[in-house]
Amino acid sequence: MARVRIKGVQMAVAPTKGENLPKILKHIQEADADFILFPEMSLTGYSNDFSDARTAEAWRQIAAACRQYYVTAIIGTGARSNGHTYIQSRVYTNEGALLGTHEKIVPTDGDRKWCWPGEELRVFKHKGIPFGCLICNDLWVTPGCGPYPDPRLSYQLGQKGAQVIFHAVNSGGDPRFLQYHESNLRLRALESKLFIATANAVPAGGTVNAPSGIVGPAGEWLVQCPLSGEQKFTFDLEVD
Repeated sequence: MARVRIKGVQMAVAPTKGENLPKILKHIQEADADFILFPEMSLTGYSNDFSDARTAEAWRQIAAACRQYYVTAIIGTGARSNGHTYIQSRVYTNEGALLGTHEKIVPTDGDRKWCWPGEELRVFKHKGIPFGCLICNDLWVTPGCGPYPDPRLSYQLGQKGAQVIFHAVNSGGDPRFLQYHESNLRLRALESKLFIATANAVPAGGTVNAPSGIVGPAGEWLVQCPLSGEQKFTFDLEVD
């Protein structure tokens, strides 16, 4: 039985690293957890308007903070490779090493105006926990966000042996999507008998339309943040 403490940050994401990076570093410093999860694009802001050099320097600072405060962080960021921009989650371990990345595989119509879809679905193992990462629409393939087939990525991760999914989100505040997002989290955790830890970005209106928290293998919420404002959750997870 592996026991880990997971912390998630429901965070207002600004357009620039200058505003986001200090908040991320402070949360890492105060984490007191094994894993800490941040929202989608929480470092660079939700656009392709970022400096590659300054973003790489921010990654180095985050890696150093993870090592100093002994916490593994899943960071939402923009990234570029081979001339393409990706929406990415980066996993930095408590030793300050890059364990791996996940590039958003099912970007929305709006995303696809400036980002390229990822292609590889990876499973990582750290602190005895096999886990995968998904980013926002990767999990629920929301109607109205593009006519894309649902690859059931959460099911695929379960079949690959993942027991936890770290789900970074920046879904906005339109309340019409709340029930769909919430029910999808519960049903997909139930389908694959795994845990889904999810952290959303706080929109301009202040209220998210997808909860932040952890859903268990029975499709039940183990912990959930209030929908309004910046919040944090912490939960001690036991995984066989």
